[in-house]
Amino acid sequence: MYETDGLSPQKSQLGLRSTLQELTLYDFLLESDCPGDEVAKIFQANPLLPGIIITQQGKFTGMISRRRFFEQMSRPYSLELFSQQPLLVVYRFTKTDMLVLDRKTSIMTAVRQSLERSPELIHEPIVVQVEPETYKLLDVHQLLLSQLQIHELATVAMRESQAQLRHQAQQLELALLELQRTQAQLIQTEKMSSLGQLVAGVAHEINNPIGFIYSNLHHAKEYTQGLMRMLNLYREHCPESIAEIEAESEKIELDYLLEDLPKVLNSMQQGAERVRDIVLSLRNFCRLDEAQMKRVNIHDGINNTIMLLQSQLKGKPGQEAIAIHKEYSDLPLVQCYPGQLNQVFMNILVNAIYAIIEWNKHENVDTKSHNKSQVGETKDSDTNTQSSISNSTSSISAIRICTELIEGKKVIIRIFDNGPGMTEDVRKRLFDPFFTTKPVGKGIGLGMSISYEIVVNQHGGELKCFSEPGKGTEFAIEIPLQQSSLAKILPRFA
Repeated sequence: MYETDGLSPQKSQLGLRSTLQELTLYDFLLESDCPGDEVAKIFQANPLLPGIIITQQGKFTGMISRRRFFEQMSRPYSLELFSQQPLLVVYRFTKTDMLVLDRKTSIMTAVRQSLERSPELIHEPIVVQVEPETYKLLDVHQLLLSQLQIHELATVAMRESQAQLRHQAQQLELALLELQRTQAQLIQTEKMSSLGQLVAGVAHEINNPIGFIYSNLHHAKEYTQGLMRMLNLYREHCPESIAEIEAESEKIELDYLLEDLPKVLNSMQQGAERVRDIVLSLRNFCRLDEAQMKRVNIHDGINNTIMLLQSQLKGKPGQEAIAIHKEYSDLPLVQCYPGQLNQVFMNILVNAIYAIIEWNKHENVDTKSHNKSQVGETKDSDTNTQSSISNSTSSISAIRICTELIEGKKVIIRIFDNGPGMTEDVRKRLFDPFFTTKPVGKGIGLGMSISYEIVVNQHGGELKCFSEPGKGTEFAIEIPLQQSSLAKILPRFA
């Protein structure tokens, strides 16, 4: 039914000129008449298999990825329709543009071409032609691993050749920077693409039933009020009591029911409104329909981000709540990539919340209260300005967000927290790719690096951090109101 001669072995050493044939390639082959349930068994038995190559009479026809296959089979009635159908039928429903590369294509070239694909195709396997009639599959995650290995080897080579080959060392340094940026872009593009599609699907599925519930609650309240008026009229004009009715009335506690029912309906309406607001915040945060530069209200993006973080801000057993203080100025609409800026707000706020929570777990209460009294008193030596967010309730864990219009040309968003602060060494490395102070599994060191790229390279702005141990942290995001024509055509993250 299918053929495989295993995986092409990955060589231990890679270099800047390494090609795709040096990476792990998958060659699972299936004839087009193979039933769909056989494909599912193969994927379940091989959890690392990115996809399957489809052939007709031994000739290459195309490929179907693991993600596309299970997406199709998970749709309503798809399992019944396609499980016994030939694989070719499923392939016609899931067919997408394939990226086909020669085995001698360099890893760096493959990365660049992979990034040129549309966001929905970014995580699709790459088809590698190893012989004129022979094709294998490459998992895009292998590109990330190969870039990391190349990065490590290039670093060693640079250190060993500094004395004799200074010119070559400079070239290697440039290549390293490009590798880091490319790797970060690939990871972030895939993550945001998958997240955006997931959020959009979830928001859409929730929005329909909640809209039905919300729209009918108004009628339910009206019907209930009408029934209650009718019941009161019966009581008023038919005062004669019937034993059976009186017994049932006492059983159901009619008086309490009449008093509590409107409250229950109001509570249901408030809950429906809350769900509706959360769905709206999800859609606005991702801004999937606003991938291009637009004029938006910055405050809306901040508020949507805060709403999505409410679960982390609320107090829990062993964890005090984190207060959010807003000091918004009257700002005009700002020309920007709204989805990207929302991502910046999310990265900064998540880091602030994490720092405060972890500090609360390990620091003495008296020490925290003393330090928190000075929260936000950070000085910008470049602009010779001082911002303060201290107040009488500063002993409470808090994050303060301030916005300001500068000279009618720039907008500054300042985000303060009264967490532990950071050392000078950590602050200097904060925006380096893959640098993180979080434990293994808690972060990959790309959030602040990507945020810096978005603010500086995509919006022509500035992202600064001011912090001292025990005195909290301030992030200052400065972007122009109007983007230059050059910024509008620069490549950007999806």
